Amino acid sequence: MVALRATPLFYSIGNFIPSKLDNKLFLTNFNQKQKTQLSRSKLFTSVSSSGSTELTDPFKPEELESHQNPDGKFDWYSHWYPIVPVCDLDKRRPQGKKVMGLDVVVWWDKNESAWKVFDDSCPHRLAPLSEGRIDQWGRLQCVYHGWCFNGSGDCKFIPQAPPEGPPVHTFKKACVASYPSTVQNDLLWFWPNTDAQYKDILTKKRPPYIEEIDDPSFSKMSWGNREFPFGYEVLMENIMDVAHLTYAHYGLIQTPLPKSRADREGGIPLELIVENINIEGFSGKREPATNKFFAPCLYYSHVPLGPKKKVAFVFSCVPISPGKSRVIWSNVKNFGVLWDKIVPRWISHISQNLIFDSDLGLLHVEEHRIMEAGRGPWHKECFVPTKSDVPIVAFRNWLNKFGGGQVDWRAKFTTALPPTPPREQLMDRYWSHVVNCSSCTGAHKVLKVLEVVLQVVSIALIGYAAIATKQGQPLKTAMVSIALLCFAASKWLSHFIHKIFHYHDYEHAFH
Repeated sequence: MVALRATPLFYSIGNFIPSKLDNKLFLTNFNQKQKTQLSRSKLFTSVSSSGSTELTDPFKPEELESHQNPDGKFDWYSHWYPIVPVCDLDKRRPQGKKVMGLDVVVWWDKNESAWKVFDDSCPHRLAPLSEGRIDQWGRLQCVYHGWCFNGSGDCKFIPQAPPEGPPVHTFKKACVASYPSTVQNDLLWFWPNTDAQYKDILTKKRPPYIEEIDDPSFSKMSWGNREFPFGYEVLMENIMDVAHLTYAHYGLIQTPLPKSRADREGGIPLELIVENINIEGFSGKREPATNKFFAPCLYYSHVPLGPKKKVAFVFSCVPISPGKSRVIWSNVKNFGVLWDKIVPRWISHISQNLIFDSDLGLLHVEEHRIMEAGRGPWHKECFVPTKSDVPIVAFRNWLNKFGGGQVDWRAKFTTALPPTPPREQLMDRYWSHVVNCSSCTGAHKVLKVLEVVLQVVSIALIGYAAIATKQGQPLKTAMVSIALLCFAASKWLSHFIHKIFHYHDYEHAFH
C-alpha cells in the first residue's frame, strides 16, 4: 500500500508529500485559527435573487430549494472546457475525445503550429476523423475515402472528384465544423459552439487562469487525467468534499490527527465557509486554505504551509455523458522542485490512481441511488446536517439556481444511467487512464517488453544448461538458479503490470 501525507484541507491526490515539519507548521496554524473560526462561524445557505450572499447559523439545508435563476440561465455551451493535457497529445496522429456529449477530434496543424479541435465526423459519410491520419502536407485526412482538411476545417482535396469537374471540395457542405481552441496552463481548451459569432471568442473571454502553474518559482507538476463511470455532478461534489478524506482514503492520505479521537480515523467537525456565489461560481475558505469554483468545471485550492511553502491543487471535472465524467488534475508547489523533475510522471500516477480507486465504487453506487430516488430536491434525499458539507450544498445550490439542476445535454441522451458493469470493468485503469496518458503508456510498453525478455532469458538459460555437456555442475546449477530467478521476476512483473496499469481492487474493510 502506498502511504501519502497530505493536509486535511483538500483532495491532495498524491504528488504532494509534506515533511513532518510541514505537518507541525500546519497544525500550529490550524489550531490557532480554528479557535477564532469557531467563534465567528457563518455558513452560506442561500442566495438572494440579487446575487448577494445570505448567511445563517446554524446550517439549515431545508432552506435550499431548487429554483430557476431569475437573471438568466447558465449556458453550458458558452464556456471553455479543458479537453486533455498537452503532454498527453501526440502531434503525429489525431486523437478522439468526448466532452459535453460532443465527439471531437484533436490534431496538430503543423502549418499553423497549433492544436485544432474539429467535429469527429467526416462530412462525406460521417466516418470518424480520429481514425484518420495527418498527411505529408499537414492536412487532416479521413482514411475512409481520403478527403483532406486544413486547420480551418476547409476541404482541400477530394480524390474522387475529377480535376476538370466542378470544385466540389469548396462547397460549404464539404467542410468540417471547427471549434475555437487554445492552450493555457498546459491544457488544451475548446469552446463547444461552432457558431460564427464565437469565432473570436478568445479575444473576449479566456479560460480560467491558474497563476501558479505558469509561475517559474513553482514546480511544474505534470497533468494527469482519468475517466470515471459516474457523472459530472458526483465527481465535482467528491472533489469539493473534505470530510471523506479521513475515511474513504484511510491509510492513503494521512491527515493531522486531533488530540482526542472518537474513532480510529480521527474525524473532526469541520468549519467551512462558502461565499460570493453567482452564475460564474463561488469561493470558499477553510483556514488556511482558500478555494475557488470556476463554473462549470474548474476547482482550485491554494494552501500555504508556513511563511514560505505553498501548494496549489487544480481539478477540472469534465462532463462526458450521463454517468460518465473525466477529471484532469495537477498540483504545483514551490518546494521539492528537483525531485519533481527527476521522478517520472507515471510513478506519481500509481498513488493517484489508488486514491481514485478507493472511492470509485462508492460514487458509482451513490449516483445510481440518487437517480433512483428521482430528480426532486437533492437535499431532501440526502441528509446533510453538518457544516462539513457546505461546499457540496453550495455546488448543488449553484447547479439548481443557475444550471437547470443538471448538465444540458441538448436531448442527445436519455436520463437513464449506464448499467453497472462487472467490478473489474468498473475499476478498470487501462482504458480509463493508461491509454490516455503518454507517460503511463510508455511505462506499460517498456515493462511488458521487460517481462518478455525475462521469460526468454529464463527459457534460454535452462535450455543451454540442459544441452551443455562441457560445463561443470556448479556452472549449470548457477545458470538454472538464474533462470528460475528470471522466471520468478517475470511472474512478479506480470502481477505488478496488471495491478498498476489494469485493475487493482480496493476493499475498505481491510484498510
